Amino acid sequence: MKKKKERLVPYDMVSPGFEAIYTGKKSSSKGERVEIITTVTADEAGNQIRKWSVVSWTFPGQEKDWDEEVKYINNMQSKLGELDDSIRRIRAHIASLVPCDSGFPVTVDELLHAIGRGKLDEPSFRNGCWCSGMWWEQKTSQPSHIESMRIIHTVLTGYLAGKSREGFIKEFPGAARFINRTYEWLGPASELTEVRKLMMERMLLTIECFSKTSDTVPYSQFDDTSKLQEGEMLVKEIFEEGGQGANLDMEISEKAGLPRIYPKWKPEYLENLEGVKDSRKKELYKTCCAIASGVYTLSDCHHSTFRYVESWIHGIGTGKLDIPTRKVGSERERLGRLLFGYVLGLDKWLLGLPMQFVLLDLGHIDLGFDPKDEILRVYAYLGEERTPVKEWLAACLWYNLTYCPIAGNPGGLVRHKNLLECAKEMGVSVREWIESVLENNSANNN
Repeated sequence: MKKKKERLVPYDMVSPGFEAIYTGKKSSSKGERVEIITTVTADEAGNQIRKWSVVSWTFPGQEKDWDEEVKYINNMQSKLGELDDSIRRIRAHIASLVPCDSGFPVTVDELLHAIGRGKLDEPSFRNGCWCSGMWWEQKTSQPSHIESMRIIHTVLTGYLAGKSREGFIKEFPGAARFINRTYEWLGPASELTEVRKLMMERMLLTIECFSKTSDTVPYSQFDDTSKLQEGEMLVKEIFEEGGQGANLDMEISEKAGLPRIYPKWKPEYLENLEGVKDSRKKELYKTCCAIASGVYTLSDCHHSTFRYVESWIHGIGTGKLDIPTRKVGSERERLGRLLFGYVLGLDKWLLGLPMQFVLLDLGHIDLGFDPKDEILRVYAYLGEERTPVKEWLAACLWYNLTYCPIAGNPGGLVRHKNLLECAKEMGVSVREWIESVLENNSANNN
């Protein structure tokens, strides 16, 4: 295994809510500078230090906006005394967890196991994009990811070149059903219109990129500057003004008689979509803008990456982005229910409630799904022994799974308002622990 040059700074050099490492580099400057989502400085000997917040998605300077919940959890940390490297690694790994990552919920189970035993396995799973694996080795949770994307790229380019589906099915038997669907949706390549050919070319820009590199494969976003620069250049070329992708979008919109094509997160997308009155053109516009969005540009670590790609193919071939044989919103439902189960389990474990009675009580309530599996995992991994360190780490995980405000957008359980509202109507809360400790804390301070 490759030895990483990064190492932790002494514990007394960090404050609750932050972590820092020596990068292994020397720095001539002692001043601070912000670099991506971290702060870079140096010690008296000129050793470079990189510091970041372990309260996920807190950018440098935003710690002044931390709420009472974060402050309470940080205060839990301050009472623990000096933490060893194993515990600090678990805390950092909790911070890097992102619910939209394709490894969820395997990544949650890994953390619960680590909290329970006081040690995170190395290599650990890459579990998100917030300062992940800063001083230890990681592995992917997505075996065959790039290989599968290469198969898709080969099939699509081969289809355009007039190759038969039978040849591809023989070559890639594991992808036979995908290949059949692709050929059925697209129809004969010889009959593709000019617009549809351009849409295929536009889509293949993103897929070709995914067939060569992947965010699901662990790498250091701070050390590998060449990879970072390459990624920035690809984003510009595929998605930004003046790049090949934007030029293709302009050509498609002109030949198809559509408004200007925008990524779906831009407000202009909805404005233009509203102005398209012809139903067929409206569906075509949806597909074009979906392709122009990529997977949140080039974030192929997203849990729906392959579903997005398949929907683009369906949109090009049939004129409709939504696939009738696929349940709409199934991934959102899956993630919401998983998050609810884990957060509820952590809340009750932190309260000290016996799991058996928690499950008995839930058996008399119809939430529309059963969170038992996640609750079982929480209690089994964390175990019966309760220590202040374990409770603090469990509280950190509870907070991240509850909120995880990805670049200001809720990515945790709070995103799933329908589940929380339904639970509230049933008298089920995932906030009993935090509300009780904050209330006690307030009473003690008055």
